[in-house]
Amino acid sequence: MCWARCMGRHPVRVLLIEDSESDYLLTRHMLGSIENQTFDLEWASSWQTGIEAIRRAAHDVCLLDYRIGGGDGLELLRESRQASYGSPVILLTGVSDYRLDVEAMHLGAADFLVKDQLTPGLLERSIRYAIAQARSLAELNRQQDELRASELRFRSVVQSAGDAIILADQSSRIVFWNLGAETLFGYREDEVAGESVELLMPESYREKHRAGFERYRVSGRAHLVGKTIELEGLRKDGTIFPIELSLASWTSGEGTYFTAIIRDISERKHAEELRRSKESAEEANRSKSRFVAGISHELRTPLHAIIGFTNLLLQNKDGNLRPSDSDFLHRILANAKDQLHVINTILDLSKIEAGRLEVTKAPANLDSIVRDIVKQLEGEYRNGNVALEVSIPPAVKPVLTDGNKLKQVLMNLIDNALKFTETGKVTVEVMVNPMNSQPFRIDVSDTGIGIPPGHLQEIFEPFLQLETKGDLPSSGTGLGLSICRSLCDLLGYQLQVQSTPGGGSTFSVVLTGDESVSLLEQAG
Repeated sequence: MCWARCMGRHPVRVLLIEDSESDYLLTRHMLGSIENQTFDLEWASSWQTGIEAIRRAAHDVCLLDYRIGGGDGLELLRESRQASYGSPVILLTGVSDYRLDVEAMHLGAADFLVKDQLTPGLLERSIRYAIAQARSLAELNRQQDELRASELRFRSVVQSAGDAIILADQSSRIVFWNLGAETLFGYREDEVAGESVELLMPESYREKHRAGFERYRVSGRAHLVGKTIELEGLRKDGTIFPIELSLASWTSGEGTYFTAIIRDISERKHAEELRRSKESAEEANRSKSRFVAGISHELRTPLHAIIGFTNLLLQNKDGNLRPSDSDFLHRILANAKDQLHVINTILDLSKIEAGRLEVTKAPANLDSIVRDIVKQLEGEYRNGNVALEVSIPPAVKPVLTDGNKLKQVLMNLIDNALKFTETGKVTVEVMVNPMNSQPFRIDVSDTGIGIPPGHLQEIFEPFLQLETKGDLPSSGTGLGLSICRSLCDLLGYQLQVQSTPGGGSTFSVVLTGDESVSLLEQAG
């Protein structure tokens, strides 16, 4: 390496610690005779001025006399090391001494020169090599510092990772273990360091693991490196749990190492199991709905025939029916109609569950819908102890809805209210925004037996029927309210209920729109 590359065009700053003026003059002469490089020489003629100059750290190289003022140059060399003197030190001595040479080098001297053998060329070469060596050492130290900092950053990242990160050598022994691994497997790092990774595997995986490592040792081929697979892990407490393993390998001068990133996928597996169960249940439900729909169609045909022929017989065109015959035929007709209603209800439910029920929306008049239902039901219910009342404002804006399906919902709600009310009244009320006459809710209230608080959500489950007391009817399929809620969901409405045992119930169809007000909000 030439001086131009080592020092550029700047003078080399030399510190000479030497108590002999003649040696100082000789050294200055030698430095002045060196070509292609200039030197800036500072002379410290005593041990004290020398250590002060060293502490200033203003030089590129130091020439140090072994014997100075009766002192020991090695002690001064020790002082320079303690002062973190970064420039190289070349020790000068009057005699060649191997032991002294070794000790000087041990203390950090860059070179050991005998004065009576010194020449300008030798001095130039020693200074140049010492400076180059010091710079190389400084660069190496810088790189080591960066490596240590990088390792600290790596450890910080790895230790803060939620996943387990494990490092194993080519003998399958654990050499690194982060906090995530400690949390996941339950072992501290000092418990697993040097142990085989088989410690973390259920017994059923260990033979394959040994075969894989042997194959890698012989052929250098690893089937799992660079892949992510699902396996099972074994915790310290003996628990076996599902894991996701990502494996990588790398090679250094010390051999080949394997890095495993392991994640607990118990929650994912549980979610997948729930999803599969849900899909299986949904498919079973669809199959059930298809079966029910098919059977319902098969049953409706003979029932229609029974109803049709019974109606023909009841016409009694030949006049030969006895009163008892007519009574039996009326019973047959009523039972057939009841069974047809049950079948139609089940068919509606199966269509809803199968997603085959279509909604056709058009402007509808709530006043007409409600009054048509009330008129129909008034003819069927002749209980003089229960009044059926309607409360509709004079002006009600039409709503965009499927009128038939909304009518089916209200018919069922009003029919239920009449069934479960012995005395008092059933009220159907349409609520509108007084500012624009926009309807936002339809309430069906009764003074009947009420519903216990613990059953307010259960009543919407299919086929559920609550026990009734006294003479109140308990017949039916238990599908009415379930269908009502499903239809409301299809229409974009909410079906809500408030009830007090013994004090009656209020079912509310909350219509969508900016003016919609929840029944619970009004009550609260």
